Amino acid sequence: MKKTGLVIAGVLAVAGVATVVALDHAGWPGLAPRLAQRTPYGLKVDPDTRLHLLWQPQLQAPQLRVVSTAGDTLADAHDVVLAWRWGDIWAWRHGEPLRLRLVQAQSLSLTWQRDADGRTAWPLQPNADHSQPAPLPQIDQLIIQNGTAQIDDAPLQLQGDARFATEADGRWKADVKGKLRGQQLALNAEASAGLALLSPPDAGTPPVKLRVALSQGSERLLFDGTAASLLDARALDGQLQVRGNSLAAAGRPFGMTLPSTPPFDLSGRLQHASGLWQLGAVNARIGKSRLGGDFAFDTRPRRPVLTGTLRGGPLRLADLGPAVGADDAPSRPGRVLPDRPLDLPALHMMDAKVAVALNSLDLGTAKLEPLAPVNGSLLLEGGVLTLSQLNAGVAGGKLTGSAKVDTRLVPPQWQASLDVNGMAIERWLKPDVKLLTAAPVTGRLKAQIDVQGRGHSMAALLGSLNGPVHVRLENGSVSHLLTEAVGLDIAQGLGLLLTGDKNLPLNCARLDGRFAAGVLRPRTAIMDNKDSRIDLDGRVSLAEETLDLRLVASPKDFSPLTLRAPLRVQGTLADPRVALEGKRLGGRALAALALGSLAPPAALLAFIDPGEDLPPVDCSLAPRDAPAQPATKPTAKPAAKGDQRG
Repeated sequence: MKKTGLVIAGVLAVAGVATVVALDHAGWPGLAPRLAQRTPYGLKVDPDTRLHLLWQPQLQAPQLRVVSTAGDTLADAHDVVLAWRWGDIWAWRHGEPLRLRLVQAQSLSLTWQRDADGRTAWPLQPNADHSQPAPLPQIDQLIIQNGTAQIDDAPLQLQGDARFATEADGRWKADVKGKLRGQQLALNAEASAGLALLSPPDAGTPPVKLRVALSQGSERLLFDGTAASLLDARALDGQLQVRGNSLAAAGRPFGMTLPSTPPFDLSGRLQHASGLWQLGAVNARIGKSRLGGDFAFDTRPRRPVLTGTLRGGPLRLADLGPAVGADDAPSRPGRVLPDRPLDLPALHMMDAKVAVALNSLDLGTAKLEPLAPVNGSLLLEGGVLTLSQLNAGVAGGKLTGSAKVDTRLVPPQWQASLDVNGMAIERWLKPDVKLLTAAPVTGRLKAQIDVQGRGHSMAALLGSLNGPVHVRLENGSVSHLLTEAVGLDIAQGLGLLLTGDKNLPLNCARLDGRFAAGVLRPRTAIMDNKDSRIDLDGRVSLAEETLDLRLVASPKDFSPLTLRAPLRVQGTLADPRVALEGKRLGGRALAALALGSLAPPAALLAFIDPGEDLPPVDCSLAPRDAPAQPATKPTAKPAAKGDQRG
């Protein structure tokens, strides 16, 4: 009796299993529609839908619709096949993104929306909880014969209409038109086989050939290579070419902070894996600059990080003009400093650490020798951009130092600490002035500059500068004619015009001054040679873009005919004016009239200058680590009453 019961139980179990297997093989007729009605997920399926729950679970439906709680149709598909694994469903129920191994349909029309918090009406959360952010679903294999989509995804900042299809030979195509990060976007993609939209690394989907053409505003992007999925670009590897009107516009849709530039053309090998993008063997033409390098862009941190090395050259300073607003005329009449606000908020979008190794930096004019080579390190962290370890060759000398801009402060704060050592001024500065020698000023330049300022534009920055400036020019020479012209020595000037100009040895040229609120006031400004000493004082205001300078020449030799009146340089940076100081010149004229009234030839005595015996000028420049010494002007003979400034 007991054995009989066991046999019956075994038979019933086998029959039950067979029945389940048979029902599963038949697709559990009628079960899918009843489950769809009872679930809170907003699914509606055709009565003939088949559901397979064993071995390879999948759903086969002549028609499937996804409906929001408000009754709006989110998706409408025909001849649908959905495949999954129960482990994927378990992971989804415990917070992982929904993963489907296969989505196949003859036709599909869908609407995809996510708000700024990532919430969507789609049933992508367990228990149909629409109040929580929804990650994008992962689809290992997508085969849609004909499909359309309306997309409005706030987290991706993407709005547009998409069309996609799978050709008879297996090729996959997609077209998207809309906006990405507020800018017009058009994308065309073509793959050699069905391509997943989003796919995790363990999907095992092999890469397929992929060609993507994207236009965004005036920018054009072309990729030709392979990939295993489209939206997350898994296993992406191929050649990239990008063209456009500005690097800043090209980087903006991808969350990259790049400088504003002239039109550019860039190519290189693009690779992507697990959120790390790499662009190698870069060959870029930006304006007339030629650049290269290797870069990586890591999107996994909270703030993306750009690393790499910028190489090549020349880099033309004019091609960086748009980045500092120098490509637009100042908005204020009569001004020359760029006042267009810089795109400083973009510095908060990412971090960066880029080494710079350029063979030359072209300053944009034949009158200034390029810097070559140029090495340094750019660090962008938390909105603070630092240029450190700057080391550039300049006309046989060296430029070193650092600079920083802190955009966390309002207005942003700028700092610069620069040293120049051993620069041959005649090589770096090449003026073309008729009547003067080919190199009117020669010598080795030393300089120390430590300044800081605040502002949203170059004009605001320069107009708020504070800090000391020290400049020395040693072991050089200066045009004799230029020296006599500043001293208004008519006799010697005429002689040089007849015999030709030549350079006089330069004992020293020295400038010690300080910026205060954008105004540079020389504390000591002297040029000394064996013929004359020239003193300069006054002010240069970068805040108001005005000049008020006074040059006084003190001849050391005898001259039979000199006006010896100070020169005044006044006006604006855009329109400077040079004139003689009338008080001193008027004094000599009155003296000449008085002497001429006694005897006409005696009037010339007022213009005779015996010269002065002046002490040497100290031209030393203390190292940065040396204790600061109070700067003093060299002792000179008291000026005659007529020499006092009026």
